[in-house]
Amino acid sequence: MLDHTEFEWVSAAGQPVLLYPGFASDDALVEPGEITAAVHNGSDGIALYGDRTKVLALLLRLADAVRNAPPVPTTEACIAATTDPAAWKPGPLTESLPPATRAWPLCDSETPQPIAADPRLATCSDCVHAFNERGPMIPLRLVHFLPDQP
Repeated sequence: MLDHTEFEWVSAAGQPVLLYPGFASDDALVEPGEITAAVHNGSDGIALYGDRTKVLALLLRLADAVRNAPPVPTTEACIAATTDPAAWKPGPLTESLPPATRAWPLCDSETPQPIAADPRLATCSDCVHAFNERGPMIPLRLVHFLPDQP
């Protein structure tokens, strides 16, 4: 579903606004009955639209995901070359797992780099792509879809 998706990236420091019916931007019009929650930063922006209930439910799902997200690693790490995507099962991360060993990773590096015990902690820009290029294997996906709220 997200294979060829592009996102508009807007900083969390952007300005949040609510847009009401009649507001038009980029050939899109907020329709009667809709509410649009938007964030803009300079010329970039992103908007969620729908009726009040649907927009609120989506924002609450996002808030819950952020609240329960594991700590974000601050050390650059790569996926270990020995990681097998068919055997790896993502488990809950309750604390940051900093890279503990150095080995030849799946990053484009001429020296041994720290490797992540859990691929979700890999932060180099090309390590997931390099991992998937080793094939034939199950591609490693680091996307987690959010469940609906009960």
